[in-house]
Amino acid sequence: MSSNHLLIIMTQLFLLLSLFISLALSTNENLTKSGNYKCADVYCINLDTYSKLDVPTTPVKVSVDLDVLQILEVDDIKFTVAFSMYFGVRWLEPRIEGPLPPKDNPYVPIDIKFINELWVPDVYVYFLKRINVLTIFTKFAGLFVVNGNEILYSQETHITFWCPMRFHNFPLDNQVCKFKVGSYAYDDTKMRFNASLLSYDDSLRNTILDYNIKLKPLKAADSLFIWQSIGNYSLTGYEMILKRNSLKYIVNYYLPSGLFVIVSWVSFLIPPEIVPGRMTLLVTIFLVLINIFNNVTSNSPNVEGLTAISTWIITCILFVFGALSGYAGLLFKKNRLTKSDHLNGRPVKAGNWHGNELAFIDSIFIIFFPVCFACFNMLYWPVFLLAK
Repeated sequence: MSSNHLLIIMTQLFLLLSLFISLALSTNENLTKSGNYKCADVYCINLDTYSKLDVPTTPVKVSVDLDVLQILEVDDIKFTVAFSMYFGVRWLEPRIEGPLPPKDNPYVPIDIKFINELWVPDVYVYFLKRINVLTIFTKFAGLFVVNGNEILYSQETHITFWCPMRFHNFPLDNQVCKFKVGSYAYDDTKMRFNASLLSYDDSLRNTILDYNIKLKPLKAADSLFIWQSIGNYSLTGYEMILKRNSLKYIVNYYLPSGLFVIVSWVSFLIPPEIVPGRMTLLVTIFLVLINIFNNVTSNSPNVEGLTAISTWIITCILFVFGALSGYAGLLFKKNRLTKSDHLNGRPVKAGNWHGNELAFIDSIFIIFFPVCFACFNMLYWPVFLLAK
């Protein structure tokens, strides 16, 4: 083979290699078009006219997707709620250039790093404690161009936020937590928020949670934050309504303590002279109720006063204490009657320690205590169940 033929072959190989490199560069996501352009796939911005500091429209309408996947934790001690969700933010960006998307799918994914070249809304989550973005090799997030002129940024996150809970009705309480999203710097004349998606399936919730949970859109009164004289700020989000599962508390605490009070009334049927039997019954019930109260106190959220369950247990303790005090009164009356008989030289009455007089008092107690306990229940349950 002559040197001329070899030179021609090498020239052809060089041209083919140059063509291959040119084609590879033309498909690169960060291709720079003719002129000062920055591109991702087929969508570009003109760096000569585009500024990340300028809002694309006035006002900017920001749509937020709130797709709640799972309520992870409701902490009554720290007053926090943690949940996982797909958090998406979408806004109009007319300065982006590119072809229209396919009619069957207006969402076109592009390189997520392109977000660093774009103007983005300064999204602020009110009462936020912690936000974690999930990752494996890269974070669980995506960037899309929608309908050729909108930007959608979506990511899966774990969010923990503060909720001002009140536990005076514990465990018959309902809590309302408000998750609010808005702008930190732009007031409602420059940026307005709305929730384009609010989704949550309570049937998939964590079964160990102490609550049934419902999500509702924010009320109109909560969709605007008035920040003193600085301005009014647009908000969006949802109300998280937490309804506590009170059945286990009724079975574990309310029912046993109520039954102990009823059992204490049996002491009124025991003859007053059987001191060990009557005292043992009442003192044992009293100590058991004290132990239940200590257990309730250690497992109840902190409040400035009494919770509903503490009010119930204390009342039960007072009823048993009343039965003890009534028996003490009977013993005191018996001693006075016996002493009076002795001083007056009268023979001691036969039977149940002046039986008719003392039994009459017991018969009053066995009517008085149940009626009082029934009245207490008629007041207690409507007050705490209907309380907001």
